[in-house]
Amino acid sequence: MRCPKCGSEHCVKAGFNHNRQRYKCKNCGRQNTQTEDKNATKRAFALYLHIIGLSMNTIGRMLKVEPSTILYWVRNFALKTYKKPTPQSEVVIELDEMWHFLRSKKTRSGSGRRTLELPRGLLIDNAETKAPKH
Repeated sequence: MRCPKCGSEHCVKAGFNHNRQRYKCKNCGRQNTQTEDKNATKRAFALYLHIIGLSMNTIGRMLKVEPSTILYWVRNFALKTYKKPTPQSEVVIELDEMWHFLRSKKTRSGSGRRTLELPRGLLIDNAETKAPKH
């Protein structure tokens, strides 16, 4: 048994909580219960099915789990497993004028394509343009 707070192996039994063994860390004093991951095999199978190309809705129906749960599992796996790559040079962003609104006019107008080149490091995560609301 490892302490989830400090990672120490020096844990001793300290009673029961809801019929589960409670442990106390001798280093930091934290008390916790050892929990089992009941969905570990289901999660691993769902990740495998997602990797081979099945949709989240199909996986959810097969495993009797909501598709949002499958998405949560996939995102957590990706965050724990993969590192986000950093751009090596400039980033090119295309801005399309067709979706801009003029004042309070509800029809879309404009044409053409504008290209913007940013030096490395100026791009913010999840950058997107939104039409102003009037």
